[in-house]
Amino acid sequence: MKRCEKCGVQFSGDLDRCPLCQAELSGDASPAVFPRNEVRKSGAIALAVLAFATGACLLVMLFLGHLLQLPGDIVVTVCVGLVVNYLFVRNILTHTPDFLRVVARYFLVLLAIAAIWFLVSRNPVVTTFVIPGICLVALVFDGVLLAVFRGTFVSGYAKYLLFDVGLGLIPLALQALGLTTWDVPSLVSALTASVFLLGLVVFARKQLTAEIRKLFSA
Repeated sequence: MKRCEKCGVQFSGDLDRCPLCQAELSGDASPAVFPRNEVRKSGAIALAVLAFATGACLLVMLFLGHLLQLPGDIVVTVCVGLVVNYLFVRNILTHTPDFLRVVARYFLVLLAIAAIWFLVSRNPVVTTFVIPGICLVALVFDGVLLAVFRGTFVSGYAKYLLFDVGLGLIPLALQALGLTTWDVPSLVSALTASVFLLGLVVFARKQLTAEIRKLFSA
């Protein structure tokens, strides 16, 4: 154990300075009594992923708005929605132990709310921009988490990943039914879902196959 000669206290773990007086510790490090908090570590990574995904979506939306000369109110509404979504999900990540599962379900809840919104208002903005946008944000979030956690993320959340892939193709059905006024968001959502599924098959095939067998086993 390491020891603080000034305070006369011994400490386990890999501390370099005394937590009480900040003096340098002497002696050899010993294993900590409590295991490393992997949940907190994962939470910090997820917060970074959320910030990156939100920032990337904001930049893409601003770029598309300028390139395609989209109406300003649509661009502002989507950007505000992304910021509000970031703050809400960040609160979930900070205060919920199994945050990844809650976030995965949260995107499904957002899609359900958007569907109800469309059924009530019949506003084509919902089917043209809102639903494809939610699908894209969910797929980007899943993609970055998959890159960070790799096989362990697939093993724990395979069914949600498959749900997100399927939901990413829904805007194509909305387009086929004539419920959209612009085809590009639906096509981008479907393309992203297809690329994401290809990445799962290529880079996490074993974990994905094992989880699918669990889902459909008796």
